[in-house]
Amino acid sequence: MKIRTKIILSLVITALVILVSYVVFLGIKIQRDRLLLESFQQQLNLSITTAVNINEKSFMTILRDYSCWDEMVSYTKTADTNWYRLNISTVPTIHNLTGMWIISPEGRIIHAFNQDESAFNNANLFNDSLFSRIADQRMLHFFDKQSNRIFEFAASTIQPTMDTLKKQDPSGFLIFCRRIDRQYLSWMEEISASRVFVLPISKSQTPSSSPSEIISLIPLHAWNNQPVCFLEFRREQPLVKAYMNITNATSSFYLILALLILIIFSFLLLSWLTIPLRRITESLALEDGTLIRGLIKKRNEFGKISMMIERFFYQKKELADIIHEKNEVLNSYAIAESKNTALLSAIPDLLFRINLFGIITDYHVKNPEDLPVPPDSLVGKNIEEILPHSITPVLQIALRDVNTTRSPQVLDFSLPFPNGQSKYYEASLTLTSMGDYLAVVRNITTRKEAELALNRMLEKEAELNRLKTQFIATVSHEFRTPLSAISSNLQLLDLYDDTWSVEKKTTAILRIHHAVKEMITLLNDLSVVAKDQSGKLTINPTVFNLELFCGELIKDAAVIVDPLANIKFEFTCKYSEVTLDKELLRYILSNLLSNAIKFTPGNEEVLLAVSNPDDQTIQIVLSDRGIGISQEDLSNIFEPFHRGGNVAEFPGTGLGLSIVKRCVDLHKGSVSITSELGKGTRITVLLPLLSN
Repeated sequence: MKIRTKIILSLVITALVILVSYVVFLGIKIQRDRLLLESFQQQLNLSITTAVNINEKSFMTILRDYSCWDEMVSYTKTADTNWYRLNISTVPTIHNLTGMWIISPEGRIIHAFNQDESAFNNANLFNDSLFSRIADQRMLHFFDKQSNRIFEFAASTIQPTMDTLKKQDPSGFLIFCRRIDRQYLSWMEEISASRVFVLPISKSQTPSSSPSEIISLIPLHAWNNQPVCFLEFRREQPLVKAYMNITNATSSFYLILALLILIIFSFLLLSWLTIPLRRITESLALEDGTLIRGLIKKRNEFGKISMMIERFFYQKKELADIIHEKNEVLNSYAIAESKNTALLSAIPDLLFRINLFGIITDYHVKNPEDLPVPPDSLVGKNIEEILPHSITPVLQIALRDVNTTRSPQVLDFSLPFPNGQSKYYEASLTLTSMGDYLAVVRNITTRKEAELALNRMLEKEAELNRLKTQFIATVSHEFRTPLSAISSNLQLLDLYDDTWSVEKKTTAILRIHHAVKEMITLLNDLSVVAKDQSGKLTINPTVFNLELFCGELIKDAAVIVDPLANIKFEFTCKYSEVTLDKELLRYILSNLLSNAIKFTPGNEEVLLAVSNPDDQTIQIVLSDRGIGISQEDLSNIFEPFHRGGNVAEFPGTGLGLSIVKRCVDLHKGSVSITSELGKGTRITVLLPLLSN
């Protein structure tokens, strides 16, 4: 028998024995598992049903004690608070209720106790259909989901004590509610001897943490029979666990048996294969054919392999002699080629060989991404076909100069790439001994970009120095005016304290207050700019009354800028409570109002209109009939320290509108300005409503 036949036959027999044994064991195990689990599942279902019925009956009994009560019937008609306080107020505490509602026959809530008001929406829960069903069934038990929490409800009609069968029309409705919390689940675990969990409808069952754990699901229904969630009951069965251990032990036995069979089989294979394979291995390692001559006489596979190995040794010896002769010839070529390859690999530049007609005959490109075209398409093409027309005349002149002067020429140029970018190169052109040109091209894009970046940094630094100088000059000038006013008025008060009347003293003090408020406003603007520059100016939305807020800002702006200002306020929003950043909105409105009052001469009207273009947006429009803004200034009006050419006689730093623009951008809103010199300005701000 051949070795292949022996191996195949042994494998088939071993596989069949293991497979049949495993199938028999698996069939027995599956049948036992099914019967055992069905038995324990039935026991668990029975205990769970009993526990649920006990809980429901207990809750309904508590409710029945209060709904069938003559004094409760009287309370639905009189709503006597003293009677409620003496008789009913302690009911939620005694029975651990989350909510309790006493409702009239018309569905009006007479009294409501709600321990967690954020969890309930009575308008969605208590409706005519619910009350109609309670009136039909007289008592109703159901569950409901409010704010991702599950609550158990018991509802009953309120009937007189004598109406035990509840045949009369109900005098009202009494509804008890308690939350499905840890205490509720602990009670269910105690009476069902199981672990209890609440599962959402979307998740019908969680994976079992143990093979011996029995799981059962009980759906909880709403008053309209719609499922609300599931109660999952889990019970660990020691008998199942013991059975699993026995089954595992049996599996281990079959596994050990299979391993023994495989070990025996492996030992047989070793006895059939080890000795011939060891001889063949030693023969190949020592390259000695005498070790396998005994195997050549055999007619099995080892004999054929030994014959092929002996033939291989003979052919190898002949081939080694031929290779030795050719290697001596190739070594000289390899040495020269390795030197040239090492030199070219060490050069990061691009090398091109160009003949006298401008055609590329050879190239060396280490980084193909340095070229705008594939390198393999360069050979045989004229440089005029590859390079842009703006570069070829300069390159041709350089080639003529190399040919005339016999000295290298260097030129810089840039090449456009298909992705829209450009790279900068430096080319060195020389004449070779063969009479053609050698172009060494170096990528200098990094160096050029560094030079451009350095120039931009220098320009930016100069601009920053200019802004610093302008900032210091502007702030110094703006602080000087209110400080001078404070100083002069304090001196006058000091000199004429005894002679001045109360009216004059009050006027001087008001001027000091006005100057102080101007300085505070300026400091607030500088603080906003500083926060923005340091990245600390962020948006923090809150809910507030927009109409009252705008009214307060109008009063403050009039006091600070001009007490005689004619400011008109129109508020047409659908609702006054909004969600915005209150401080950022204060910066926006105070700066806009200050500018409108300051640049509006006389007693001309300034209009502030607040409205809702849609349910998600607040629109603020500020119109004045002031001096206006020129079209040249409108393009730079939101730049810091920029002031119009017609406002030289008015005080200001030029920061107001830049602060407005920044605050609007933080709200992800928009601001637009339309203006005409001498006729006034209209500024429109659109702010999307935010969420906390």
